[in-house]
Amino acid sequence: MTFRPLLVLLAAVTCAAGLCAQQSNALPPLSVGISFNLGAYIIGEEIPARVLVRNNTPQTVTLGRGQGPAGVILLSRTTDSMRRTLSARDPNGCLPKPLTLAPNEEKVYDIDIAACVNLTEEGTYFVTFGAILNGMRYETQVKTLEVVPGSVISEGLQLFSKDPGRQRHFTLVRWPRQHIDRLFLRIQDTPDGRTFKTVMLGAYLPIVRPRLNIADNGEIVILHRATPDYYVRNVFWSLPNEFVRRSTQSLLDPATADTARLKGMQGDLEEVVNKNERLKESLRLR
Repeated sequence: MTFRPLLVLLAAVTCAAGLCAQQSNALPPLSVGISFNLGAYIIGEEIPARVLVRNNTPQTVTLGRGQGPAGVILLSRTTDSMRRTLSARDPNGCLPKPLTLAPNEEKVYDIDIAACVNLTEEGTYFVTFGAILNGMRYETQVKTLEVVPGSVISEGLQLFSKDPGRQRHFTLVRWPRQHIDRLFLRIQDTPDGRTFKTVMLGAYLPIVRPRLNIADNGEIVILHRATPDYYVRNVFWSLPNEFVRRSTQSLLDPATADTARLKGMQGDLEEVVNKNERLKESLRLR
């Protein structure tokens, strides 16, 4: 008799534990995901990412009704103990809104993290993606992302005759990516601090200093060594309110052109030599 209340209590706890386990195994209304290919990007560079949103319910759901966003990118510095998030560039978030998902439907979107938040300083950041349904935010696991300045190779300055108070600073920097050194161009105006997207110029071989030519008409030409045999020539239009890439060309180095041509003829030359040797051998045997 004295053990009966204890047995009833144990049974109730066991049932509650089983119910909790079932609830913990149930999927949330939304599943989300995020991925990006690289761990480090240059300041001002586009940071492409892919995000996923899935409706796990048997009903159609709509995200981003009214003023609220359908999805957001959240970044905070790893050194910030308070985990304060960087401000968003667009209050509507990083997904189209309203976003309607049928039962068990999932959608994938390609976004630019740097376009979603005001990411202007170097550092290591925590990154999460969250989709919002009925005021509840469903977030991905935390990832880390590094934003670096790169190693400065060369700098240049552009002045504008029609806007004498503005100066445009060009900075060529190098940074390894996928085991290959790359050359990047960073652009920032003074005094307002306006920036343009950092541009990746191509593979970089640091045996010849890159040439940065700034013309009075706003044409910017950058020539750099990419391989032992080739240069890369990038041309841009730099105007007071825009910066546009016009062309990219690979140019064979004239100093190595003859060597490359001889390498291409090496097989033919060897065939001629071998043919002469075979002819000599046949004459000797007669």
